[in-house]
Amino acid sequence: MQNEERQTLEAVTSAGEIATVTIEASESQTARLATLLKKGCFVRVRTGCSMTELLCDQFNISPEYVKKEIKVIFLDFSPVDDLDAAIIKDGSIIALSAAMPGLVGAAMRRDGLSWMRSSITYHEEGGEHAHEDGLIHMKLFNKVMADLGESFLRRGVYVKAGFLADFLERFDADFWLDSGKLYRNEQVMTEADLLDALKGRNEWVRLTIR
Repeated sequence: MQNEERQTLEAVTSAGEIATVTIEASESQTARLATLLKKGCFVRVRTGCSMTELLCDQFNISPEYVKKEIKVIFLDFSPVDDLDAAIIKDGSIIALSAAMPGLVGAAMRRDGLSWMRSSITYHEEGGEHAHEDGLIHMKLFNKVMADLGESFLRRGVYVKAGFLADFLERFDADFWLDSGKLYRNEQVMTEADLLDALKGRNEWVRLTIR
């Protein structure tokens, strides 16, 4: 499954030319397309930075939002407490969420019951970390997905063509009536032609909205 993959930038770019799929999306469409981030997308970034630098400097998320709204941060399947000490690497897997209910949610929060998860909390290993282009696997959940999904789609995310086709096929005809033009490499396409070009294919595509 794509949402369990770990990929590096070299693995994606070495696969050959990457097609760009662009959707002129309305506000309502954008909200529904943003649910793709819950499944997991790949985002090109500069590695070697801290989690704080990634969120605030590269993704332009305000420090206030990070502090007040992003209550759960996972890096490579471990909860993060110290955002300045967690270093982003090529192939990192990151998940962001607002506060979750219940005891588990309280334990996973950065300001929650950290003693309950001390054995799984993220700890950075020593060594130098290169500042270079890389790829991270990004997942957004609940309120964070609703608030930030659009910005990631406008930035551009990488997905497998067949995975994107399966996602887009969930939407009915009414969804597509609300959209503007659809493009593949700046060539205007119909919904049916776009899906046919993506279905069953394993190559990478870059998805953007505008």
